[in-house]
Amino acid sequence: MRKRETISKILKLKDNKKKEVELEVRKAADRVDDEKSKLTGIEKDYNDSMRFFNEKNAEGLLTVNNIASYYDFFTRISGRIDEQKKIHNQRKNELDSLKNTLVDAHRDKRMFEILSDKAIKKDNMEKALSEQKEADFFVIARRSR
Repeated sequence: MRKRETISKILKLKDNKKKEVELEVRKAADRVDDEKSKLTGIEKDYNDSMRFFNEKNAEGLLTVNNIASYYDFFTRISGRIDEQKKIHNQRKNELDSLKNTLVDAHRDKRMFEILSDKAIKKDNMEKALSEQKEADFFVIARRSR
């Protein structure tokens, strides 16, 4: 009986841990989505600017100074894209790590659920065996009278 109570307490702790990790996974997934949207926005700005630059350059409307400033702009925005990709990959790695932690937490909880079930079955079996012994004792006691 005490074993079952101990397992029950541990099971509650494991369940709480699993719920905490689930919340962390949701938050990490939201951060990944935010970083992805930032990256998409930067890449869209880059592509729009590149398209505008190519159109104006093809028309011959850009001066040397304008071309130089566009190249500086493209260099800066390429750097920002690379930084954002690193941040996005870092967030994805954090999310993957948290997902693995969630799997482990679920596995731990399931293991203690199985232990709890086994302890309950064992207690029930012991109780049934005790009742059977008691019934056998009364039957033997009646016959011996």
